[in-house]
Amino acid sequence: MVGSGKARPGKIGLLLVCACAALVADLAAQKVVSARAGLISYLQGPVFVDGKRVFLKTTRFQQMENGQTLSTGRGRVELLLAPGVPLRLAENSQLRIEDTKLADTRITIQRGDALIEVVQLPEGDRIQVSVAETVTELTRPGLYRFGTVQNTLRVYGGEALVRSDTKTAPAKRGMSVALDPALTVQKFDRKQTDSLHAWAARRSFELFMGDPDARERQTHWQPAGSGYAENKNFGVAFRAFLRRPPGPLLGPPIPQAERP
Repeated sequence: MVGSGKARPGKIGLLLVCACAALVADLAAQKVVSARAGLISYLQGPVFVDGKRVFLKTTRFQQMENGQTLSTGRGRVELLLAPGVPLRLAENSQLRIEDTKLADTRITIQRGDALIEVVQLPEGDRIQVSVAETVTELTRPGLYRFGTVQNTLRVYGGEALVRSDTKTAPAKRGMSVALDPALTVQKFDRKQTDSLHAWAARRSFELFMGDPDARERQTHWQPAGSGYAENKNFGVAFRAFLRRPPGPLLGPPIPQAERP
């Protein structure tokens, strides 16, 4: 019958599923800001602080304190080191937060792998990462990968300064540093990525697209033509769908010959 005004149960269920999926996506990409380093902003799977499992609520996020450890089993977690500086910790990894002050944020990566994306670094703030006997200071916006299996830093974008005792080694895009007393610097293939890299890239994109202010002010995601947005540090491009009229991100398509 036409015009009955009643929806079938199956249709109602589909609408509810779609609405819930949209809500989950919005919550996952919401902007989170903290006055201290160490705010757990997102997780996937089991994540623990000092051995106690973390559960996040819609509007409440757990703040870590000095000396606490953050660890994963089969899960992954996103930790804010500063506004615009998320650290994404891989499975079977662990770190300790030494100091949560934004002016002198210090962490130690004890096990596993971590990707730190520096979207912006406020003037006067410092971020230092200890691995083994080395300390790395992130000095410019970019993307930095720390691993403890071979004790290495890989710079996918940006600049860092690594110290070991009295020796220092600067590192720029496309360079890796052995995190040991020798601080050996060499080039690496920036196309070497894995599931952590892909997950972090997707998270970065979701946060960017979910924040209208970020799309106006930040430049780590750039238009790549045909409705795509590209991040050269991650080396990926995603289709950019907006719920409002396209802003500067989408712009006119870039001719194929001009694509990066």
